[in-house]
Amino acid sequence: MAILYAVVARGTVVLAEFAAVTGNVGAIARRILEKLSPDSDSRLCFSQDRYIFHVLRSDGITFLCMANETFGRRVPFLYLEDIHMRFMKNYGRVAHSALAYAMNDEFSRVLHQQMEFFSSNPSADTLNRVRGEVSEASFEDLFIIYCFLKKW
Repeated sequence: MAILYAVVARGTVVLAEFAAVTGNVGAIARRILEKLSPDSDSRLCFSQDRYIFHVLRSDGITFLCMANETFGRRVPFLYLEDIHMRFMKNYGRVAHSALAYAMNDEFSRVLHQQMEFFSSNPSADTLNRVRGEVSEASFEDLFIIYCFLKKW
């Protein structure tokens, strides 16, 4: 799996998290949460060893994931945008007053499912999917032209 950890937090209060790996990833994520500006919406990346921590801060809630450094940046941010949309749809303003881990039982499963999808499903990356469809269409068009010319 390319995305290995995810957390949703309000400030430093963790609301939900899922880790596909063991180790101190949670502690590193909490240190990052402590250093973030609480006021502004932002997109940030932090490098640690062979991993990149991707941060999406929106609506007063922080969405953070850790991915292998070789995985790039586009797909982890697509994952975070998807998680943001699902989280706000399910919890909305309740998240601004919820206790620590209040959404963990339910939402950690969503973090895990979407983590697997974005890590392994090629259609998760829309740009690459469209590129593949275009190249496939181009090949089919060339084949049709070839067959047409062959008959002449």
